[in-house]
Amino acid sequence: MFSASQVLAAFTSLALLTVVQGHTLVLKNNCNASVKPVIANVNCGYSPRCNTPGSGGPNPAISYTGPQPNTLAAKTSQTMNLNSQWNGRIFNQNGACGAKGEGCTMTEFNLDTGNQFTPQAYDISNIQGFTQSIRIEVNGCDTVTCTNVNCGCKSAYPPGDLSGCGNDSPVRGCSAGAHTFTITFCP
Repeated sequence: MFSASQVLAAFTSLALLTVVQGHTLVLKNNCNASVKPVIANVNCGYSPRCNTPGSGGPNPAISYTGPQPNTLAAKTSQTMNLNSQWNGRIFNQNGACGAKGEGCTMTEFNLDTGNQFTPQAYDISNIQGFTQSIRIEVNGCDTVTCTNVNCGCKSAYPPGDLSGCGNDSPVRGCSAGAHTFTITFCP
């Protein structure tokens, strides 16, 4: 027979596995050359809605600790898993981007919301520079696409705009729960 502590440990491990494997990420490269996607943790540095782990807050961010995506050859894709409470950025490391996407076009995610009243949030940001046309698709939710530096506030934050286009118009939201996020390079 199993002891109560062994049963509790098994259920705890199962619950943690569910949290870690919360969302599916599909990375598609429609470009004519390879891309090197990077998953960068920003934890709570850019999310006003989350709390750091151990703070006792309702929505601590969980860092992505899995492997980085493969370099994607032209016209290929890769499917991965993201944590259900992940906050971060995904971008194409073209050799000029910083470790968290500084200086490049990036997708941004706040998947830390954890309740039915606050959506999972995502956007495209060119604030630090436009380097890549990109799209974010989520089944049943809004698609956002930016194909050039002038794609407008309804599609992405423009270069140098720290005001968020005067509001959060580039940000899209999706209901709580697990989702499949498809990021397409060169849509």
